[in-house]
Amino acid sequence: MSQFKNEYPLTYVRLDDPPVTQTGKTRPLSTAEQKAVLQSQSFFWGSSWTLEILSCLTSVVFLVAIIVVLYEYDGKPMPDWPYGITLNALVSVLSTAMKASMVFIVCEGLSQLKWSWFSSGNKLSDLALLDAASRGPAGAILALLRFVPRHLVTFGCLVLVLAAATDPFVQQVMGIQERSIHASGKSSIQVCNSSLYTDYGEGAGPGMNKVPLSTMGAIYSGLFQEQSPNSKNVMMECATGNCTFSPYQSLGFCSRCSNITDSLKLTKESFGSYSSYNYKLPNGFSFDTAINTNTMINTTTYKPLIKLDTTDLALILNFTAISASGYGTPPDVSATECALYYCVDTYHAAVNGGAFTEIVTSTNGKSNSSSEYTFGKNVAITPDTCYVNGTRRENKDTPECTYEVNYFSTLAMTNSVSPLLKGKGSRPISNRPSWSSDTIEALYGTYGNYTEINSVFESLASSLTTHARSKVCNSIKNGTAWTTQSYVHVRWPWMILPIVLVVLSFVFLVITVFHTRRQYIWKSSPLALLFSDLRIDGDAPLRPDPTLKGMEITSRKMDVYLESSAEGPRLKAVRTS
Repeated sequence: MSQFKNEYPLTYVRLDDPPVTQTGKTRPLSTAEQKAVLQSQSFFWGSSWTLEILSCLTSVVFLVAIIVVLYEYDGKPMPDWPYGITLNALVSVLSTAMKASMVFIVCEGLSQLKWSWFSSGNKLSDLALLDAASRGPAGAILALLRFVPRHLVTFGCLVLVLAAATDPFVQQVMGIQERSIHASGKSSIQVCNSSLYTDYGEGAGPGMNKVPLSTMGAIYSGLFQEQSPNSKNVMMECATGNCTFSPYQSLGFCSRCSNITDSLKLTKESFGSYSSYNYKLPNGFSFDTAINTNTMINTTTYKPLIKLDTTDLALILNFTAISASGYGTPPDVSATECALYYCVDTYHAAVNGGAFTEIVTSTNGKSNSSSEYTFGKNVAITPDTCYVNGTRRENKDTPECTYEVNYFSTLAMTNSVSPLLKGKGSRPISNRPSWSSDTIEALYGTYGNYTEINSVFESLASSLTTHARSKVCNSIKNGTAWTTQSYVHVRWPWMILPIVLVVLSFVFLVITVFHTRRQYIWKSSPLALLFSDLRIDGDAPLRPDPTLKGMEITSRKMDVYLESSAEGPRLKAVRTS
């Protein structure tokens, strides 16, 4: 029989013996008794928290990765990565990994806390509720309504619910904005610089110089006011459609006009039923009109100016006109005098969306000229404010700040423009106007008053300036080309929630570990239920309906105690009703 010494002894139970039953209500083990049992065990910690600690570190690593990536690309253009990978996609992946690690920590902690919940006896139905809380935000919300604020479960459920907002908050952190940056394209505008302005032809003989045909075309274009709104675009080049220029100056043409109607002296003469009217200015220029021969306009050049002060101007010519409007007796008569001269304009220009805008900020016309004509002497114009390469110069006695015009250019311009501005226009009784030239008709316009004539002179000066800058001079002013660039803008306040949640998940893990330090660590494992010894105390046994609803109803009638006994963990149920 020695072969059976180390084997289990055999026992026999009679089939007709009555089963051993336990009568009375067994008291659940006290907390002190359970603590004594746990302290007698060698490994009361049960399963390790290693995975949760690693997950905590992982969530921190991914959080730091998100911050580093956002910091690296904050204020920089959107990266162009291979395979179409975008910065949004990378941040989304990092955010998902961070949230998954964080949720794993909280869910495992909540799973462990459900065992702690039954240490002091609670409804069995709480088991399903706590288990659902450890599986996602929906169950966590229900648990919050049930357990607020009496248990550590509340803390974990709150973290789990807020974690659902992690992805939207991280996506809000990163925005895409646009800004203007320097572009490599060409940006320039044509100007007449301070070199000698030369634009004239030889003419038929000495002193008969005329401007070239191209300039003559600009004169006619100005007199007939045929410039298009985009005529200045020919002077500009902007590769990107968005360019800026620092303040710059250019030689050009200017005009001034004055209404001298109050200087007219009227003399009336009668011849029977007819009357004639003579209007005369102090400079001797006159205008005659009568009912039978209605004179519309009479113009001339080189007459002394009455009100305009052209002292120190680089004068090209002056102009005087007396005109009448309508058939009144006497007619409505006005007088105008104008001056055309060289000047230096200061500009501010920009190109926005392909539209060129140029604004004259100041005009200077003072020159070294003391009289209308000085034979053989070039005209030099020095502006009050001088800009060189966009920088304001205080010392104006430099070549860069002196704009000189060739004497023959002034002579040629005078010889070419003056004949076009001299002439008459009349309207006999037949109401068919007669003009000495088309340019006189253009000067008269509709009413022949100061406004009409001033408009023609402004158009003439603008047309000649545009032609001089685009065709005569060969100087350019460089600007800066701009283009639109999309860049990453990080809104850091949106990172507060993800950072706080990672910290709270770590705090929750530490508190849970400390709170369950004297318990078996089962977390989400169902084996604890399978291996527990559930004993039900009561006068009559409970026979639950096998359906889920029936088991839930029965579970509400039972208080469950989780005990740590010498034989191992066990669940003890006590019927309450």
